[in-house]
Amino acid sequence: MAVTSDTKINSGASLQEDVTELISLLPVTLHDLRSAVPAPSPMRSALERASLGKRHASALLAVAAAEPIGVSELAKRLGLLLSSTSTIVGELSRAGLVERAEDDQDRRRTIVRVHEDYRDAMAGWLVIALAPIRHTLERLSPDARTYFMEGWRILHEEAAMHGSGELEGDCDA
Repeated sequence: MAVTSDTKINSGASLQEDVTELISLLPVTLHDLRSAVPAPSPMRSALERASLGKRHASALLAVAAAEPIGVSELAKRLGLLLSSTSTIVGELSRAGLVERAEDDQDRRRTIVRVHEDYRDAMAGWLVIALAPIRHTLERLSPDARTYFMEGWRILHEEAAMHGSGELEGDCDA
């Protein structure tokens, strides 16, 4: 069995039925993932003092998950422009939540890390925030996990092509 779950699997579903179900699941699931676990109080206080919002919390989680990380790589992970990401990192830095430093090998590159005062709380928050994703992948068989990840990569690629205008005039989707 590919999935250990009580979730009903409809292997006879048509493509349109699957599309309909997926478009109903995606926004709710993504909303739930983003808002399920509030920032720990030290981070929440720092975010509130600096009048920072959810996009800053998302960036902070992304930094914690991959630190040290360059601002360009962070922009890719967040799906934002480099200028927007630089602004967010600057605001997080002024709030004392992250540290920025020049890369010793490439002075043009800025490296970002969670500030050491928040590192332990951030690590705990990261474990809790990523738990639904980790548990989902653990519940899948290795083959199902491979197909699941392949599907997400394809969805990401298709969304990026639509977002970039590469598929203008293609109305078959």
